[in-house]
Amino acid sequence: QNASSGTTGEPSATRWVSKRVQGGSSGTAYPGDRGASSRGGGGSGPYAGKNNDMRRDEATVRVTNLPEETQEQDLRDLFTPFGSLSRVYLAKDKTSNTSKGFAFITFNEKKDAQKAIECVSGFGYDHLILKVEWANKPQNQ
Repeated sequence: QNASSGTTGEPSATRWVSKRVQGGSSGTAYPGDRGASSRGGGGSGPYAGKNNDMRRDEATVRVTNLPEETQEQDLRDLFTPFGSLSRVYLAKDKTSNTSKGFAFITFNEKKDAQKAIECVSGFGYDHLILKVEWANKPQNQ
């Protein structure tokens, strides 16, 4: 696998730069990227509804060490290649509207969430190294 410089939105072995940071609004983050998910993902908090909370919790990952400039669309662009997303929640400061440095990403399938954890954790994002783990760590496994 050839690694690029990571500054053009093309895949690299260890780094990804959002389209917004690149200054462009077109192109793809990864080959085969399906773009933003058109399914749900809205809501005003980490859990906008109480339906299927158990299933939702099983396929939710927590992403930490995000830059302040991160936007919800950046996260959709980064995680959609791993599978269909049902929800993206980016924690933001109420006064400055900047990222607090963490987010929750919910996939429709647990296997897709697992793939994202394996591939994105330790990945260079803008100027930081991301940490991706299960949102609710299993108690008895």
